[in-house]
Amino acid sequence: MVESGMMRRLIDWGTYRRAARTAVASSAAPYGYTLTIWTSGAVLTHARGLPSTVEALLFMTGAVAGFTAVGLAVFESLHARLAGDSRPTLWGGLHVLSIGLAIGMATLVAHLLTNVGAWPVTGLVVTVI
Repeated sequence: MVESGMMRRLIDWGTYRRAARTAVASSAAPYGYTLTIWTSGAVLTHARGLPSTVEALLFMTGAVAGFTAVGLAVFESLHARLAGDSRPTLWGGLHVLSIGLAIGMATLVAHLLTNVGAWPVTGLVVTVI
Protein backbone atom coordinates (compact mmCIF):
# COMPACT_ATOMS: atom_id res chain seq x y z
CA MET A 1 0.00 0.00 0.00
CA VAL A 2 1.30 3.47 -0.87
CA GLU A 3 1.75 5.91 1.98
CA SER A 4 -0.44 9.00 1.84
CA GLY A 5 2.65 11.27 1.93
CA MET A 6 4.14 9.47 -1.06
CA MET A 7 0.79 9.66 -2.89
CA ARG A 8 0.67 13.42 -2.31
CA ARG A 9 4.13 13.74 -3.85
CA LEU A 10 3.11 11.66 -6.89
CA ILE A 11 -0.04 13.67 -7.56
CA ASP A 12 -0.14 17.43 -7.14
CA TRP A 13 -3.75 17.65 -5.97
CA GLY A 14 -3.77 21.47 -6.01
CA THR A 15 -2.79 21.53 -9.69
CA TYR A 16 -5.26 18.77 -10.47
CA ARG A 17 -8.11 20.61 -8.72
CA ARG A 18 -7.33 23.88 -10.55
CA ALA A 19 -7.23 22.09 -13.89
CA ALA A 20 -10.43 20.18 -13.13
CA ARG A 21 -12.21 23.39 -12.07
CA THR A 22 -11.18 25.05 -15.32
CA ALA A 23 -12.41 22.06 -17.33
CA VAL A 24 -15.78 21.94 -15.53
CA ALA A 25 -16.31 25.70 -15.75
CA SER A 26 -15.46 25.91 -19.45
CA SER A 27 -17.56 22.91 -20.45
CA ALA A 28 -20.75 23.59 -18.45
CA ALA A 29 -22.67 25.25 -21.29
CA PRO A 30 -21.62 22.86 -24.08
CA TYR A 31 -22.27 19.93 -21.74
CA GLY A 32 -25.85 21.05 -21.12
CA TYR A 33 -26.56 21.70 -24.78
CA THR A 34 -25.06 18.35 -25.77
CA LEU A 35 -27.34 16.57 -23.30
CA THR A 36 -30.32 18.59 -24.52
CA ILE A 37 -29.75 17.77 -28.19
CA TRP A 38 -28.81 14.15 -27.64
CA THR A 39 -31.71 13.27 -25.33
CA SER A 40 -34.26 15.19 -27.40
CA GLY A 41 -33.03 13.54 -30.58
CA ALA A 42 -33.25 10.15 -28.87
CA VAL A 43 -36.85 10.80 -27.82
CA LEU A 44 -37.76 11.86 -31.35
CA THR A 45 -35.95 8.85 -32.85
CA HIS A 46 -37.80 6.52 -30.48
CA ALA A 47 -41.14 7.98 -31.55
CA ARG A 48 -40.40 8.41 -35.27
CA GLY A 49 -37.70 5.84 -36.06
CA LEU A 50 -34.18 6.44 -37.29
CA PRO A 51 -33.94 9.67 -39.26
CA SER A 52 -32.98 9.68 -42.90
CA THR A 53 -30.10 11.91 -43.95
CA VAL A 54 -32.58 14.62 -44.93
CA GLU A 55 -34.39 14.38 -41.59
CA ALA A 56 -31.07 14.60 -39.69
CA LEU A 57 -30.22 17.70 -41.72
CA LEU A 58 -33.66 19.14 -40.91
CA PHE A 59 -33.06 18.52 -37.19
CA MET A 60 -29.72 20.32 -37.48
CA THR A 61 -31.33 23.18 -39.44
CA GLY A 62 -33.94 23.63 -36.71
CA ALA A 63 -31.24 23.66 -34.02
CA VAL A 64 -29.17 26.22 -35.95
CA ALA A 65 -32.28 28.37 -36.47
CA GLY A 66 -33.03 28.22 -32.73
CA PHE A 67 -29.45 29.09 -31.80
CA THR A 68 -29.50 31.98 -34.28
CA ALA A 69 -32.82 33.27 -32.92
CA VAL A 70 -31.59 33.22 -29.32
CA GLY A 71 -28.29 34.81 -30.35
CA LEU A 72 -30.02 37.59 -32.25
CA ALA A 73 -32.42 38.19 -29.36
CA VAL A 74 -29.59 38.72 -26.89
CA PHE A 75 -26.81 40.19 -29.06
CA GLU A 76 -29.00 42.01 -31.63
CA SER A 77 -26.51 41.30 -34.43
CA LEU A 78 -24.88 38.35 -36.13
CA HIS A 79 -21.59 40.27 -35.95
CA ALA A 80 -21.56 40.81 -32.17
CA ARG A 81 -18.59 39.54 -30.16
CA LEU A 82 -19.48 36.57 -27.97
CA ALA A 83 -17.49 37.47 -24.86
CA GLY A 84 -19.36 36.24 -21.82
CA ASP A 85 -19.39 38.32 -18.66
CA SER A 86 -21.40 36.04 -16.39
CA ARG A 87 -19.98 33.12 -14.46
CA PRO A 88 -22.53 30.38 -13.85
CA THR A 89 -22.63 28.42 -10.62
CA LEU A 90 -21.88 24.71 -10.65
CA TRP A 91 -25.59 24.05 -9.96
CA GLY A 92 -26.49 26.11 -13.04
CA GLY A 93 -24.19 23.92 -15.09
CA LEU A 94 -26.24 20.82 -14.33
CA HIS A 95 -29.07 22.03 -16.63
CA VAL A 96 -31.66 19.79 -14.98
CA LEU A 97 -34.70 21.98 -15.68
CA SER A 98 -33.81 22.98 -19.24
CA ILE A 99 -32.90 19.43 -20.30
CA GLY A 100 -36.07 18.08 -18.69
CA LEU A 101 -38.16 20.68 -20.52
CA ALA A 102 -36.40 19.87 -23.78
CA ILE A 103 -37.13 16.16 -23.40
CA GLY A 104 -40.76 16.96 -22.66
CA MET A 105 -41.03 19.26 -25.67
CA ALA A 106 -39.34 16.68 -27.93
CA THR A 107 -41.89 14.12 -26.77
CA LEU A 108 -44.77 16.52 -27.40
CA VAL A 109 -43.54 17.47 -30.88
CA ALA A 110 -42.85 13.83 -31.78
CA HIS A 111 -46.46 12.93 -31.01
CA LEU A 112 -48.15 16.06 -32.41
CA LEU A 113 -46.28 16.29 -35.71
CA THR A 114 -46.48 13.03 -37.58
CA ASN A 115 -44.64 14.22 -40.68
CA VAL A 116 -41.09 15.22 -41.56
CA GLY A 117 -41.72 18.61 -39.91
CA ALA A 118 -41.10 17.00 -36.50
CA TRP A 119 -37.35 17.02 -37.17
CA PRO A 120 -36.71 20.75 -37.71
CA VAL A 121 -39.35 21.77 -35.16
CA THR A 122 -37.76 19.59 -32.45
CA GLY A 123 -34.29 20.94 -33.22
CA LEU A 124 -35.63 24.49 -33.03
CA VAL A 125 -37.73 24.08 -29.89
CA VAL A 126 -35.11 22.28 -27.80
CA THR A 127 -32.47 24.83 -28.74
CA VAL A 128 -34.66 27.79 -27.82
CA ILE A 129 -35.49 26.26 -24.43
